[in-house]
Amino acid sequence: MQRGESIQAAVDKARSGDTIKIEAGDYREAVCVDRKGLTIVGAGAGATTISWPRWNTVRELPAVKPTPCWTAQEAADNEGDPTTLADDVSGLFFLNPNKPVSVSGLTTKNHPASGIAAWGANGYAVHDTAGIGHERYGVLAAASKNISITGNYEKGVVRAAPVLGGTAGIGLGDSDKAAADIIGNYVEGYNLGVFVRESRGGEITGNTVTGNCVGILFFDDSATEIPNTNGFVLGGDFAIKQNTSVANNRYCIAGRDGSQLVSGVGMSITNADHVQVLNNVIKDNRPVIPAGAAPINYPAGGLSLVSFAPPPGTSPPGAQAPGLVEYVDVIGNKFVNNKPVDIWLTRPIPGTLLQPAGPGIVFRDNRCSLSDPAWICGR
Repeated sequence: MQRGESIQAAVDKARSGDTIKIEAGDYREAVCVDRKGLTIVGAGAGATTISWPRWNTVRELPAVKPTPCWTAQEAADNEGDPTTLADDVSGLFFLNPNKPVSVSGLTTKNHPASGIAAWGANGYAVHDTAGIGHERYGVLAAASKNISITGNYEKGVVRAAPVLGGTAGIGLGDSDKAAADIIGNYVEGYNLGVFVRESRGGEITGNTVTGNCVGILFFDDSATEIPNTNGFVLGGDFAIKQNTSVANNRYCIAGRDGSQLVSGVGMSITNADHVQVLNNVIKDNRPVIPAGAAPINYPAGGLSLVSFAPPPGTSPPGAQAPGLVEYVDVIGNKFVNNKPVDIWLTRPIPGTLLQPAGPGIVFRDNRCSLSDPAWICGR
C-alpha cells in the first residue's frame, strides 16, 4: 500500500494469511486486526511510521470509535480511564488471530496503549521495529505462544501524573508454554525494560536495557490479566542470559495499587521458579529518589531474588498466591558498581510483604563485590 492510503482499510480487506507491505511515510492511525493473522512489512524502522498525535494527559487524546480491540483493552486494563476508549488504542493490535502474525520494518509512535500487541496468538514474530512513547507496552505478547520478539528498539516518554512512564518496552504476559524468544532488543526510559509475568518457557538473551526503573523483571503473579483474571500460570522455566543492564535508575510508582516504589534495579526474579540468570553484565544500577518523593520499598541493586506476597486487596477473588522464588541458578554474571548491593536475596522483613526464598537457589562464578547476605559475594 502507498502513502496516503489507510492501513486499517487494507487490513479490513485482507484475508488471514495475507501480506501487507507499507511504503515509507507517516500514517496517523491506530489499527485493529480482529481474528486475522497477517504479515505486515514496512519500508524500515524510521521510514514507515504508524503514529498517534502527541499528548501529555488523557484528556488531550482524540476520541475513537469502538472496535473489538479497544473494547477488549478497556475491559482488561485496570490502569486506563474507564470513561473513555481514547487511552486504549495501539499502533497495531492483533486480537485472537487465527493464523501466525509477523510485523517488521516500521516504527510506532505515541499510542496510549501499545505499539504492537497480540492477544491469543499462536505464532507471533516482531522484529526490526522501533517504538517511541507508548504508555503500556512497546511490543506485547499476551496469552500467546511461539513468540519471537527480536532486534527491536523501544524508547519511553515520561508524561504528566498520573500517567508518568510506560509500563514496559517489551512485555510477555499470561502465556503458559510461551516458547518465547526475546532477543537482541534495546529498551530505554520505561518503567520496566523487559517484563515477563505469568508466563512459562523461553529465553531473554542479548538485550540491552538502560534508563528504566527495572531493567528486566521476571514476575510470577497471583492471576492472569489477559483476557481476564480467571487463569493462573506458574511463572518460570526461562533463561536470562548475556543481557546488558546498565543504570536503570528511574523512579517509579508501580503495582496495581501504586504501593511499590522502585528505582535502581538491574534485574529482578520475583516468585518464579526454574530460572537461569547466566553471563549477564549488570552495572551502575542504583536508586535515585527525586526531591520530595517517598523512599523506595522494593529491593534495589544489581540483581534481586524476591519472594513477594501480593498487597492485600489487590488480587482477584479466588486467585492463587504465587509461590516463593526457587530453583534459580545465578552463574557467571559480571556485576559492577551497583548500589546498595550487587545481589540481594529475599528474606522476611517485618512490616513488609517480603517472604523467604524457596529451595534450589544457586550462586556460582559471579564477579561481584557486595551482597546481602554477604556470603553470596564472599564477603
